[in-house]
Amino acid sequence: MKKTLTILTAALVAGMTFLAGCAQKETDDNILKIGTDDTYPPFQFRNDSNEMVGFEVDLGKALGEKLGMEVEFISTAWSGIFNGLNAKNYDVIMSATSITPKRLETYIFTKPHMTNGQVIVTRAGETPLAKPEDLKGMKVGVQLETTADIAATKYLETVEFEIARYDEVIQTFTAMKAGYVDVIVADYAVAIDYVNKDPQSFQLTDVMLTNEPIAITIRKDEADLRDKLNTALDELRADGTLKALSIQWLGADYTSNINEELFGVDE
Repeated sequence: MKKTLTILTAALVAGMTFLAGCAQKETDDNILKIGTDDTYPPFQFRNDSNEMVGFEVDLGKALGEKLGMEVEFISTAWSGIFNGLNAKNYDVIMSATSITPKRLETYIFTKPHMTNGQVIVTRAGETPLAKPEDLKGMKVGVQLETTADIAATKYLETVEFEIARYDEVIQTFTAMKAGYVDVIVADYAVAIDYVNKDPQSFQLTDVMLTNEPIAITIRKDEADLRDKLNTALDELRADGTLKALSIQWLGADYTSNINEELFGVDE
């Protein structure tokens, strides 16, 4: 009898474990986990209440609603964000991530949801740079391991200047205000946000080093998820949500008429 009870108990425990596992899988399947660097305004950052807010935060929530999924944002330092995707710590990356040829070798992307390129920011009142060659002799601030870093490094092949690399983009602007760097290379939308908020300190030049539209990054074995996200993005574009979020957070519409041709970025 004891042996029979033991067998029945073991079977019951195994069954409960299986059901718990199924319930967990169903829960996980209904959550879109988004990896993001939340130190990158106006795309994603912490407000005074330590809540994560920004353009891509609201976009991620809107995508979740279209997909009928809950959304969980996972804060990740930019330097490890792709490793986190590889390790399946989250399903996608939404972190102002540019499409580049090098990244396309490893990942798939949704349709771009925003235009983007690397631009040069100088101190307000200084003579604006007219071309990349004007960087000669300067100290250039960039965020480490971003396409700003890649673009600036590429120009080192033909122009002599120094690069100062920082972990967070805000540190590059702080460094320029303090006189540690002469200019900054940064994403256009980020640059214009800082310039608009502090025009007494920063000004934007007309020099565009790259064209690299922003999209959602996904593992190559998740083509179905990419297709679902593309459908949701199409719906958000059609109903005006995407444009409205861009105007709300970026001050203008950077989501329409996106030039998808890459230039200036090799990696």
